[in-house]
Parts: sequence; C-alpha cells; structure tokens
Amino acid sequence: MLYRWFVRKRALALWDRLSDQRIDEIPIANDVHFVYLGDHPLATELHGADEMRRWLRNVFFRRLPGLRFEVEEMLIEGGPWSTRIATRYAARRDGKLVYRGVQFTRTAWGKLVEERVLPDAKALSAALD
Repeated sequence: MLYRWFVRKRALALWDRLSDQRIDEIPIANDVHFVYLGDHPLATELHGADEMRRWLRNVFFRRLPGLRFEVEEMLIEGGPWSTRIATRYAARRDGKLVYRGVQFTRTAWGKLVEERVLPDAKALSAALD
C-alpha cells in the first residue's frame, strides 16, 4: 500500500514535468518501448530513450504547443522491479479540453521501460487540423 502511494505521488509529478516539457527530467530506460496508438498523424512506435525524447520535443509538443495533462484516475500494481500503471487523463490547452486518453506504462526500478498511449483519435485529429 505504501509503495503504491509513493508511485502515485511520483507519477503525478512526472505528468507535471511532461506538461512543463521538462522531458530530460523524466527517467526513461535506454531500451524503452513507446507506442502512441491511433489513426492520426502522431501515431508512432519507437525504441530507445533518445528516440522517445526527440519525438516528444520535435513532433508532439510542436504539433500541440501549450498542452497540459490532468490525471483523472490512476491504477497501480506490482513491485519496484515491475510496476504497471494505468492512467486515464485529459489533455487541455488554455483550460479547454483537447482530447482524453488512456496510458499504460511499466516501470522497473523507477525508470520507464514500456508505454502505450491510446488517445481519443477523433478529438486529437481535430486538434491537429
């Protein structure tokens, strides 16, 4: 129970770092597997921390500047060697909803090793037009 409390607190801080585009402060494993699913221009599958950071900086936040994330619900299971986190979130710009999504992550010893993001493709595509 205490471990889940700690993970939730840390994960919320990481969502804030992402919103602030402090991408280098997010602990990502060198061999991370990142998938951003959907039928929209941002859909991708990447391997490696450098590739993920580059995509976030040069693609995601360039196409969606000023985006901030609001965590609506988070489920956590596992231990520090393999922690699984499911997060339901809203992405907003200037306080207005841009899209909602679900993110499934796995961390090991505090570093992101796997992430799958399922955004609302219709709302996201509309925001990109």
